[in-house]
Amino acid sequence: MLQWAEGVIGGAIFFAGVLLSHTLFFGSLAFTRFGHIFYDTASAVQSRAGGGFKLDFSAAEINSRTPGMLERLFARLPLLSPEVRALAVKDLRMFWRDTTQWAQSVMFFGLLGAYIINLRNFTHQLASPFWIHAVAFLNLGACAFNLASVTTRFVFPQFSLEGRRLWIIGLAPIGLPRVVMTKYWLASISSLIVTLGLVTLSCYLLRMQWEDVAFFGAVITVMTFALNGLATGLGVLFPNLLESNPNKIVSGFGGTLCFVLSSVYIMASLALLVIGGGGYHSNIFWVTVCIAGFVLVSLAIGWLPMKLALARLEDFEA
Repeated sequence: MLQWAEGVIGGAIFFAGVLLSHTLFFGSLAFTRFGHIFYDTASAVQSRAGGGFKLDFSAAEINSRTPGMLERLFARLPLLSPEVRALAVKDLRMFWRDTTQWAQSVMFFGLLGAYIINLRNFTHQLASPFWIHAVAFLNLGACAFNLASVTTRFVFPQFSLEGRRLWIIGLAPIGLPRVVMTKYWLASISSLIVTLGLVTLSCYLLRMQWEDVAFFGAVITVMTFALNGLATGLGVLFPNLLESNPNKIVSGFGGTLCFVLSSVYIMASLALLVIGGGGYHSNIFWVTVCIAGFVLVSLAIGWLPMKLALARLEDFEA
């Protein structure tokens, strides 16, 4: 388009032809060579028998009763009870086998990761500490809003996706409260690994001091646990047990409320941190008040829905 606007018609036609050839080549591969892979993968997702390629960790996990990779991995965590390990493995398998779930997660965080990696291309232009911290706060906000989208899309419907099988889980010795807490910790730790890595990489590429990196890492850690607590708690308070499609579950009142509250929480948290100077303000009183306000808001937004949800589960079991 730039060459066309500059009058270089030959170069514009050449690159348009290159784009067209790539489209035709990979399109022909998709239409003629990947159909059987799609069919086998769809069959595996729908629990139908099928040979060839399967979207799973190994063939041994499908065709034998020997412990799979996930079982062996979680067996190395002695602090987890066997029933908690079994539930965590089940949730991870369900997430992995549903291609729409992890594909959207990759898209959410992949775009943000590509942006953060490209920060090194213009960090030399950020000579002022003000702009360095401004970009760091903007990256924190982008990562937090991305996390809010992920928790609303994937964490909120987890309880409802149990559906008609919920009574079976309710009769299990583990109990519904521990089931919900297991889902919460699994979602929190999984998302924390990604978000903390992205924020730390962002601060590193901005060449910030290590105490600044620790500050932003601590903030995104608190926000991760708060947003996951909000999504998990509201998912229990506003369930839709008759629906098996997570998109329809999220599009209801509970999912909308979850995203709205998550957005309000993120904006309030960023406002408190910026007003307080983000830990760099010379007025210690303002720093203390704003940081304490951020912690209290995070505690309320993450702990209160979980408390109400666990109380409801106890009444539900009774």
